[in-house]
Amino acid sequence: MQPASASGGSSAALERLLGVLCGDAMFVLSSGANDPKDDLDSLLQRRSHAYAAAVQGRPHTSMTTQYEAWVVDMARAMAPIAPPAWLPMMDVVREKVTLEIGARGLRSLFSSKPSDKDVARVRRYGTLAVRVLRAVLAADGPLDREEQTLIAAVIGALGLPDSDANALSAEAPIAPGSLDVYGELDQAVARAVVRGAWLAAALDAVDPREEQAISVVAHKLSVDGTELEAARRQALECVDARRKTGVAAIDGVRYVLKDRQQGLCAQLAAVAGALMLPRRWRGEGLAPVAQGAPPALAKRHMGLDSNERFAVLGVAWAASLVDNPTLGRLALVRGRWERFAQDLGEDDPSARTVLERWVDEALVGVARTLE
Repeated sequence: MQPASASGGSSAALERLLGVLCGDAMFVLSSGANDPKDDLDSLLQRRSHAYAAAVQGRPHTSMTTQYEAWVVDMARAMAPIAPPAWLPMMDVVREKVTLEIGARGLRSLFSSKPSDKDVARVRRYGTLAVRVLRAVLAADGPLDREEQTLIAAVIGALGLPDSDANALSAEAPIAPGSLDVYGELDQAVARAVVRGAWLAAALDAVDPREEQAISVVAHKLSVDGTELEAARRQALECVDARRKTGVAAIDGVRYVLKDRQQGLCAQLAAVAGALMLPRRWRGEGLAPVAQGAPPALAKRHMGLDSNERFAVLGVAWAASLVDNPTLGRLALVRGRWERFAQDLGEDDPSARTVLERWVDEALVGVARTLE
C-alpha cells in the first residue's frame, strides 16, 4: 500500500476507504448471501485493487460514483464467493461456469490458471447464458441501460479472457430460434439458463414475447414443460420475496438517515432500491423518497424471515456508516437503527455487529500501513 499523504492525509484516505467498504457491504448483504461474514471477508482480497485506489485517491468504482461499472465489478468479485441472487444467470455461474474460481483439484497445487477444458466449458456455457439473457431482455423492445448493465455483469462474472468478453459484449441480440445450441448439454446448466431467463423476464413483469422466447430456448435446451413451469414459479417467488425485502431496506435507510432526506438519504435509498427491489416495483418503493415523505414505524415488514431481516438491517447500517459519522451522530443513528430493528421484530444485533467488525478490521489493517 502506497502512502496516502499526497491525497489528503491518512484520515482522509481512511474516510474514502470507509465509503467504498460500506457500499460493497450493501451489495453483499443485498445479494441473499447465506454466510455474509465469510463472504465479506473473502471480498477484501477480491476488491483489494479498488480499496487501494480509494486509499491513494485514485479513480475506482463505487456505488456513488460509477454505479453501473461498480455493479459489474462487484458481480465479478462475488462470482466465486456467492453470486448475487438478484442477477439473472447467477445459477449458471454457481454451476462453476466462471473462470474467476481459478484452477481446481490437483492442478491448483501448481497453478492458479484454469485448464483449457475449464476455459472451453465456461466459454461455451457462458456465451450461451449471455445470448439467452440478451434475447429474452430484447424480446419486448430495445435494450435499455439497466438491461445492458445486467448483461455486462453476467459477462464480468464469467471471468472470460478480455478478447472473448469484449466480443460477447459487442454482440447484437440473437433471436431465440437462431441460437446455436450444439452437442451434448450439461442439463444442470441448461436448467440454470432457463431459470435465469425467467428471472430476467420477471424483474419487470413477464411480457408474452419474453415468455415465448423462453419457451423456444427451453425446447432448444431439452428442458421439459414440467421443469419450465417450475423455473417460472421459482423466479416469480424470488421476485416477490425481493419486493418485500427491497421495500423494507429502503424504509430502513430512510429511517436511520431521516434527517438527510434530500441528500445522502435519497442517494443511498436509491442504491438500496436498485440492488434489492425488482424493477417492476421500484417506482412505487422509491416514491416516498422522491416526495420527501417522512419515514414512520408502523410494523409494515413483520413478515420477513431471519435472513431477510439480517439483509435489511445490514444494508441500513452500512448506509448509516457511509459518511463516517462522529461518535455523537453514530449514537443517534444507532438508536434509530435499533428502533427500526424492533419494528421488524428483530432483537438480534448481529447484522450491525458483523458489519462493524468487518469494517473495523479492514480499516485498522490499512491504517497500520499508512504511518
